Amino acid sequence: MFTVAWAILFPASSAAQLVAQNDRVGIQQEQAPPTPARAIAPRERVKVERYEIDVSFEPEKAFLHARATLRLRALETLSAIEFELNPNLKILDVTDAQGRKLAFDRSGRIGSPKLSVRLAEPVAAGSTAPGAPALGVSDGPTFTLTFTYEGALPERPLDYISKDGILLRDESRWYPAVDLSGFTQDDITIRLPAEWYAVSSGYLVEQNETETARVFRWKTYKIVSSRSVVGLPRSEADCVRMLRPDRSTLEPGGSHEITICPAPRGQDWHPQAALARSAATLVQEYAKELGPYAQDSLTIVRGFPGQRGAIGYSAPGFLIVSEDVVKHFDYPGHAPEFLPHEIAHQWFPIQVTLAREEDGWLAEGLAEYLAWRFLQEKEPAQARLLVARAMRDSLAPEPLRPLSLGLRLFAIEDADVMRATLYQRGMLVFRTLETVIDRERVDRVLQEYYRRYAGRAASIADFRRVCEEVSGRDLRWFFDYFIHGTQIPEIQIRRTPSAVPGEVTGEIIVRNVPPEFSVRVEMRLETPGGPIDHSVATRGEVTPFTVTTTRPATRILLDPHQRILRVTEAARRNRSQRELLVEVGPLEIAGDFARALEICQRALALDPENLASNEQQLRFALGRLRYRMKQYAQASKEFEQVLAFGSLDPMASDFNRAWSRVYRARIELRHGHAAAARAEARAGLAMKSPALETRVTWAENRGREISAADELRALSK
Repeated sequence: MFTVAWAILFPASSAAQLVAQNDRVGIQQEQAPPTPARAIAPRERVKVERYEIDVSFEPEKAFLHARATLRLRALETLSAIEFELNPNLKILDVTDAQGRKLAFDRSGRIGSPKLSVRLAEPVAAGSTAPGAPALGVSDGPTFTLTFTYEGALPERPLDYISKDGILLRDESRWYPAVDLSGFTQDDITIRLPAEWYAVSSGYLVEQNETETARVFRWKTYKIVSSRSVVGLPRSEADCVRMLRPDRSTLEPGGSHEITICPAPRGQDWHPQAALARSAATLVQEYAKELGPYAQDSLTIVRGFPGQRGAIGYSAPGFLIVSEDVVKHFDYPGHAPEFLPHEIAHQWFPIQVTLAREEDGWLAEGLAEYLAWRFLQEKEPAQARLLVARAMRDSLAPEPLRPLSLGLRLFAIEDADVMRATLYQRGMLVFRTLETVIDRERVDRVLQEYYRRYAGRAASIADFRRVCEEVSGRDLRWFFDYFIHGTQIPEIQIRRTPSAVPGEVTGEIIVRNVPPEFSVRVEMRLETPGGPIDHSVATRGEVTPFTVTTTRPATRILLDPHQRILRVTEAARRNRSQRELLVEVGPLEIAGDFARALEICQRALALDPENLASNEQQLRFALGRLRYRMKQYAQASKEFEQVLAFGSLDPMASDFNRAWSRVYRARIELRHGHAAAARAEARAGLAMKSPALETRVTWAENRGREISAADELRALSK
């Protein structure tokens, strides 16, 4: 099962990195976990219905010992079964229900998780292997295999076994699988050192403790699409229920049990309580809009030790978040779409999984779209920023990649391209769908899609089928153009003379689209008597329109709410600036500050109206370059403008302002103005933004990581 993991990444010393794509500062950005392989052929031949796993961890050694019993169902006659298991794990033996040891072969490819197990005798579809025990409720004959294995797993950002914590996602292949996102019933026993705590999906049905160890048994009574586990060290890692249900059976819109791990202490209480309340609200809202929440509770676990930024991983009934998510949760503008996106994954793709890697739009684009919808109701200003960033940045990659690459983007592209494509452009395609079949029908599509495929895998073709059923329209053109293609519409309004008083006439011109292309284009006419909103469904390349007004229209705004994925002037200028700034980083590293400065100035001149909202970032880059060139007066003026400007991301704006205060304070000190330096530093510290704690490595600091907060505290003294 694929689930989302976001991270905030921060800028290096390159001015190009500082300007292009919001400087990687404060932007929620996907880490790139291994793309989940889909074992298509084995899945068609055999299905795993239940796991019983007993796993013991030695965190200090990154080591595990495990015994996994699988109940399987043959879908055709089998003499061997293909599995996947992490190649770093040594298989001690594989046995069948009669205790017979089975031969197995690892893949000959280095690093491949492929594994073939040869059965003692063929198993026919619909038959039961001799002596196979019954493991729970079944709708027919099954057979079992048991794997015993152990080994040390290399630590990765999203999969780790360490003294500071444990997270094993399905993608780590820590258990034998024929389908990483297959729906199974699970009974997982987790053994850890004393004072640790463990979480998995389902219910905690047993917890035992000795002087040296703790044992947790998690069991699911419904089928779930993940076998992920997480462990937390230290006694304070025990959990606390922050919100309890009003009734034993949770219904859409009901009050849901939210558990926080570790239990908050002291000053941690407020942000964790706010996090729990927001999670409960999201579960209730999504249950109303999409369909019942499939789990009985939600556990939020603090994980990713030592990693900074907003990072998350969603599994059935639990969510792992980084420390910064909890610490800064209630700070205005800090990753506002993070939690709505992650909670949306409890529906897609956790409950409706993906049939193929190429269907990733139905996980990430849909979760981002649902996050935008939630923010539109609760935090409209943040929702507008989310859309504005997407309209600008989603068209930045050159060339554009088709959305139909889906999760394959994680393996073949960098994080910038993946995010711009799957998250941002994916969200905008869902918004554009609203203009094609209308918002009310999109609501019905999502509800029917969830109702029909919950507990199953679905594809983009399945989603299209539901869209066509609900709308009564052939939408092949929409999916071919926006999902499988890479063209982007160009839309503009042209006014035409009107012979009738009180009428405004014109044409909507649409280019770079197929003949069937049709969207409802909104426009806003500005008049002395106030704005007039109007909309027109396009037909072909040119669609005429007429609007009756009592006062003359002074201006017509196209798509004022940015509902349609299209080429905008802001996106054009952003791409031009990015292309130009590619040279700046190497020049700064080489010490050619004058040339780097000239390029930044040219980039600034490309957008005199600041339509792309990059001026603050460019001014900051210019200020740093002038500072390094010892042009302190001019540098101080650039930093003064940074303090006045903002960007499309609040944390990026705060970051640039905080460091501008640092540089202005340093300049004052160089001029012998200690009091003025302290004043600048204290003004920076007064921001109290999480961006002050971002640790960066500027070139002039020779590889030393520092934060604005550290520098400002030192300068304030």
